[in-house]
Amino acid sequence: MNTVTAEWIFPVTAPALHRHAIEIQNGIIQKIRPILTNEECIPGSCIIPGLINAHTHLAYTALRNLFDDLSFFPWIRKLTEVKYQKLNEEDIATSTRLGIAECVRGGITTVADLCDFEVGLQELSASPLRGTFYWEVFGVEKQQAEESWKRIQEYFPKLVSTYSSSRLQIGISPHACFTVRPELYQQIGKWALANNVPVSFHAAESKEEEQFIGQRSGPIQDFLQKRAADWKILGKTSISHLRETGIFEAKPLLVHLVQANESDLDVIKNYDIPVAHCPKSNAKFAHGIAPVGPMLDRGIRVCIGTDSAASNNRLDMFEEARFAFLQQRAREGEPVLTEQQILEMITIKGAEALRLDKLVGSIESGKHADLAVLNIPPYYKSASQVLHHVVHNVTSADVRNTIINGELVTATASDSDVARIYTKLI
Repeated sequence: MNTVTAEWIFPVTAPALHRHAIEIQNGIIQKIRPILTNEECIPGSCIIPGLINAHTHLAYTALRNLFDDLSFFPWIRKLTEVKYQKLNEEDIATSTRLGIAECVRGGITTVADLCDFEVGLQELSASPLRGTFYWEVFGVEKQQAEESWKRIQEYFPKLVSTYSSSRLQIGISPHACFTVRPELYQQIGKWALANNVPVSFHAAESKEEEQFIGQRSGPIQDFLQKRAADWKILGKTSISHLRETGIFEAKPLLVHLVQANESDLDVIKNYDIPVAHCPKSNAKFAHGIAPVGPMLDRGIRVCIGTDSAASNNRLDMFEEARFAFLQQRAREGEPVLTEQQILEMITIKGAEALRLDKLVGSIESGKHADLAVLNIPPYYKSASQVLHHVVHNVTSADVRNTIINGELVTATASDSDVARIYTKLI
C-alpha cells in the first residue's frame, strides 16, 4: 500500500480536503482519509487529479516558434509541407517524445493525441501517459478518399492489436470538413459506430472553413477548387454539413467550435457531443473566441486542450485554462466561468469526453491514482484560496510530481535530437 499526503486535496467531484492522505494499492485509489499523527505532510502541497489534455498533436512539438507569423491556412500548408517533405520518422519520434516529456513535467497524465504517423503512436504507447490516439485521415479527391478508406480497413485493426492497452485506446480522426470528403465522413461514421471506435476531429474552427462550406469561396476554396469541384456540400455551415454525413451518430469529440452559431450549438447539444476548447491556438490564428458560455448554458460538455506546440506554443494546461477563463470574461463582459468549472474542464470533463471518466478524472476510491502534486504557498487558510491560486497562478513549473497508476513518472527528450530538427528546418 502506497500513501500520498498533502496539505490540500481537490477530488473535483467532492469538496476539497485539508491534510488528508490517499491510500493506493496496485495503482488504484483505495481510500482518502485524514492524515495520521505519525505521517509527514509537506507544507505548501496540493494534489489534484492528473490533468487531461483533450486535444493535441504531440508529433509537432519540435515545430514550435517556426511559423508564428503565418495566418491559419498558410500555416496549415506550411506545416503539411514540412511534415511530409522535410521530416523523417526519426524526427517525428523525437518531436513526439519532446511533447510527452512536456506533458509529464506539467502534470498531464492523459492526452488525446492526433497524428497520421505510426511512429507517433509507437512513442505514445511506450510512454507513461494514458489516453486516446486518434489516427488522422485525409481524403479530398475521390481516389484519395477511397485509398484512405481501404487503408482504414486494412491498417486500423493492426494498430489496435499492436498498440491498444489498458492505458491507451486507438481512435480515428477524419481531420476536418475541408480535408475529408463527405462520403468518407459517411463511411467512417457508420464504421466507427458499428465498431465502437472513438472519433475526434476539428470542426467550425476558422472563418475560411465556413466560407468554403457555406459559400464556396475564400482561400480554402481557391486552393481546392479543382480537387474538390465534385463535392456535394450538405449544409450551410460546417456543423450542418457534417450532421448530414451521419458522423455525429458516433458521438465524436469535436475540437474548436469557434465559428459555431446558435443553430450549430443546438445540433451539438441534441447529439450530446463533447467539445474540446483550445483558446490559445484559436487566438493565435485570430479565429475568434469560442462561445463557451452558450455551450455550457445548453449543457454541452466542454473540456480543454492545448492543441499542438506548433500553434500554441506550450503544452501547459494551467496556462491554457487560465487563458480560457479570462478570454470568456472578455468575450461576455462579465464572469462566465467559475474556478471550480475550470478545474473540472481540465480533469473530469476531459475524462468524460474521452470516455475514461470511470477510470480517471477525479480522486475517488476505485479510480486509477493519476495525480498531479503541486507546490503552493503555505499561508493559505481556506480551500477557496488554494483553488483560486491553482486557477490564477499555477503553471506547469509548479508541478512537483506527476503520478500515473500510483507511480511517480518521468519522461525525457534529447536536446541534441531536437536541435537537429531545428537545424534541418532553418
